[in-house]
Formats: sequence, structure tokens, C-alpha cells
Amino acid sequence: EMTSSNRQLKMEREVHQQELADLRSELQNVKIKHERNVQELMKLLKQEKDDAEAQIRMLKMELVEEKNIAETQCQQLEKIKNECDKLAEELTQNEKENIKLRRKCEFIKQELEKKDKQISNEEDHLRRMDEARLQFKDQLRHLEMEQESILTMIGSEIDAACEIFSRDSVEKFKVILS
Repeated sequence: EMTSSNRQLKMEREVHQQELADLRSELQNVKIKHERNVQELMKLLKQEKDDAEAQIRMLKMELVEEKNIAETQCQQLEKIKNECDKLAEELTQNEKENIKLRRKCEFIKQELEKKDKQISNEEDHLRRMDEARLQFKDQLRHLEMEQESILTMIGSEIDAACEIFSRDSVEKFKVILS
């Protein structure tokens, strides 16, 4: 019985040892697999870390560029603000000058209207004077014609008188004198 128990124990021990060897072998395989997985994970982590660092460097460079751009834009904005202030001042000044010019223009317009009325009145006066001048000219022409006819008549009478004088000059001269 003992021998049989020993054998059975021995067999069980062998089976256990075989199982143990199988388990150790499996454990070794699992360890190797685990190490490979850890190494792959380490590689992946290292690659991700490198990628993340590269991305961080790129982001830092972009940040620096964006800061420079922002600074440049702030400077440009400041220049534009200054220019806007100057333009606003110029606009205010121009508006004041424009108001002055409008007032001056209105004043000149009123003066022109007055002068236009004056000229219109003077033109009417000149037209009336011209009409009067033409009337006087007509009257003068009539008077000149009348004078000429009177002078012609007087000349005829003088000629007639001279003719009469020349005939009986002494006798008639007495008659005329008397």
C-alpha cells in the first residue's frame, strides 16, 4: 500500500512537476510577451513623447510668430489710431473751414444778388436812357432837318434879298432900313 501510495505520489509529483514546468514555461512566455508589450508600449510612448515635444516646439514657434504678428498688428493699430485722430482733427478743421466758406459763399451770393439787382436796375435805366437817347436823336434829326429847311429858306430869302438889293440897292436899302 505504501509502495502503491509512493508510486501514486511520485506520479502525482511528476504530474505536478510537469504542470509546474508547463506553468513556468507559460509564465516565461507570458513574461517575454509582457516585456515585448512593455517595450512596444515604451517605443510608442517615446514616439508619442517625441511627437508631442515636436508639436510643442511647433506650437511654441507658432506662438512666437503669433506674438510677433500681434505685436506688429498692435503697432499698426496704434499708427492707425493716431492717423484716425489726425484725420478726425483735420475733418473737424475742414468742417469749420467749410462752414466759414459756406457763410462767405452765402454772403458773396447775397452781394451778387444785390449787384445783379443793381445791374438789372442799371440795365433798365440804361435801356430807358438809350430809348430817350434814340428819341432825342430822332428829335435832333427832325430839328436838324427843320433847321436845314429853315436855313435853306433863310438862304433863299437872303439870296432873294441880295438880288433885290443888287437891283435897286440904294432905294430898297432905305426901305429896308426904315
